[in-house]
Amino acid sequence: MRMWPRSLSGRIVALTLLALVISQLVSFFLFMHERDRFLERVILGNMADNVAAAMRTLEFVPAGDRGEAVAALSTRDLRYRLAATPGRAFAGRSDAANTFAHDMARNMGVETTRVRVAIGPGLARGPNRRAGDALRMAVQIDEGVWLRARQMVFDPTRHWARSSLMTLVVSALLMVVIVVLTSRRITAPLRDLARAAERFGRGEEVEPLPEYGAEDIRRSVAAFNRMRERLARFVADRTRMVAALAHDLRTPITALRLRLEFLPDDDNTRSMAATLEDMARMSEASLTFMREEAATEATRNVDLSALVDALCEDYRASGAVVVFEPGPRLALVCRPAAIRRALRNVIDNALTYGETAQLALFDDEQAVTIQVIDEGPGIAEDEMGRVFDPFVRLETSRSRDTGGTGLGLSIARSVVQGHGGEITLCNRPQGGLAVVIRLPRTVAI
Repeated sequence: MRMWPRSLSGRIVALTLLALVISQLVSFFLFMHERDRFLERVILGNMADNVAAAMRTLEFVPAGDRGEAVAALSTRDLRYRLAATPGRAFAGRSDAANTFAHDMARNMGVETTRVRVAIGPGLARGPNRRAGDALRMAVQIDEGVWLRARQMVFDPTRHWARSSLMTLVVSALLMVVIVVLTSRRITAPLRDLARAAERFGRGEEVEPLPEYGAEDIRRSVAAFNRMRERLARFVADRTRMVAALAHDLRTPITALRLRLEFLPDDDNTRSMAATLEDMARMSEASLTFMREEAATEATRNVDLSALVDALCEDYRASGAVVVFEPGPRLALVCRPAAIRRALRNVIDNALTYGETAQLALFDDEQAVTIQVIDEGPGIAEDEMGRVFDPFVRLETSRSRDTGGTGLGLSIARSVVQGHGGEITLCNRPQGGLAVVIRLPRTVAI
């Protein structure tokens, strides 16, 4: 399962929440550390004073009455009792406990050996921790008589943890709302840019985008507008140049045809006439191609299965063997007239060189695939790249006697690439050629 968001807005929200959680955790642990140090100073100082006061009180109490006096001095949080030994709680004392014992002995004016300290939960951590105890102390009053004191401290860790969690949740909700609204506003020009780039890549007419947003985003939009303008100007200039060249060739071709009428009818004359006829067809095909390229067609959502079926029905009506089994509705955003022209060129090639054409449609989440299969001789592997070049007709695998100008597959590739797709050829093991056209679906942005 993919946990990291794909969109820029989602990543901004995720990074913000991650930073919030990390900062809250760091603050919580720092607070807990400072709380422990504060409790150490306050509780130990207060306990030392209370124990010292209890010892001074016991000095005026007879030995037989000290048990009752100790019980009377005890409170709910600080309890005293007399014992013959300091107790097992002080075995293996930590360095912090020894330090506190030394300080307390000095403050009470007694020898260090007469004071024992064990630190429990809520204070500095050590090996003497006891469940429910914050601090234990034992002070030797007389030989064989120790005053044991146990200080109970309310541990607010659970309460503070719950409060910290509530603070984190509330802060996260507020930050998510703010960041979502802000990030959507920030990324709005990027979404517009992505949509425009997608449409421009499919050959649609795209108006200049408004330049707004952050400085970096405005520069990106401005760069896209300049690129779109330059590409449109370049394509228009190229189209006009080729169209003008093809148009201007008509005059010398016509002049040469007239001159041939005055030459004797022999093999050379007939060969020159055939060459001029080829040149005339190529010129007319180029003009037709340029006019179709210059014509703009808006993209729209069409049923590709119905489009292919209608095209195949036209071929079948003329007696051609074209096989296609229409399936369920297959929606695709495309330029239908251009797709129909590309498919017609591919089907014409299949019928010319293979006599039959079998079409199939395949659909997945990323793209739609159209497959056209014929039963012809196929194409040599090293020639497959050349057949897409304009005016190329292969000598070995495709006969020149069948006519054509060699623009069919070039037009088909131009249309398919104009939709962001690709067209490939492959020879079938059982014979024949398979043309595979893959058209990507429109990316939802």
